[in-house]
Amino acid sequence: SYMVDYFGLHGYLRWSLILIFMMLKAGLIVAFFMHMAWERLALTYAIILPPILVLVFVAMMVFEADYTLFTRLVFFGDGP
Repeated sequence: SYMVDYFGLHGYLRWSLILIFMMLKAGLIVAFFMHMAWERLALTYAIILPPILVLVFVAMMVFEADYTLFTRLVFFGDGP
């Protein structure tokens, strides 16, 4: 990211390069310092499983929101 600033890049190119370098740096840290490059099961559980669970919880909240809206409309009416 320092080289992006040094070369004076601006706009979407600057921010996309900074984000790409940030993700590469995080990936290297996870792979080597957390020793996940050599452990497939640990990689699956630590990296892939949490986003899948977040998506499951978001889906559950969507269904719960419909139920909550339905009960509010039944008990409180449509409003003024």
